[in-house]
Amino acid sequence: MGYVRITDRPEELFHYTRRDNLASILRDGRIKRMGDAECWFCSTLDDTLELMRATVMVEGKPYVKLGGSIGRYPKFQPEDYVILRLKPRYQNGEWVRWMQEMPPGTPPELLKAAENFSNLKLGFRGDLKFWPEPEIIEVKALLAPEEIQSVNLSISM
Repeated sequence: MGYVRITDRPEELFHYTRRDNLASILRDGRIKRMGDAECWFCSTLDDTLELMRATVMVEGKPYVKLGGSIGRYPKFQPEDYVILRLKPRYQNGEWVRWMQEMPPGTPPELLKAAENFSNLKLGFRGDLKFWPEPEIIEVKALLAPEEIQSVNLSISM
């Protein structure tokens, strides 16, 4: 299925990022694509946390890097991440959703999981400008104590 165009422009978005990116994001007033065709967001805080739990919070999980090579997520440090609550500024650009493509014969439960994962993310083709300055939400404050304990155990092993 690939990309699906989204016609309704979102009024509010959430974007997780590493804390070390925060100063440049605030200075520039935009989320940059960083070499990709789109920059990615979620429409709710819960979706953002679910996306993080399926990606950056899974140490060693493989992902496709820019250029097509395979990378693996490093150890997750909750204090290294923040979530930004953004109000996008009006600008030209296309909103899209990437619908995960699955091969014929894929089991229904895997098809449903791929659809759920795809529906967590909204893409904007271009650098997304925002205004006013976003609310900065600490990821560590949102995680349940047992999640933080689980992350700390995997780091200490």
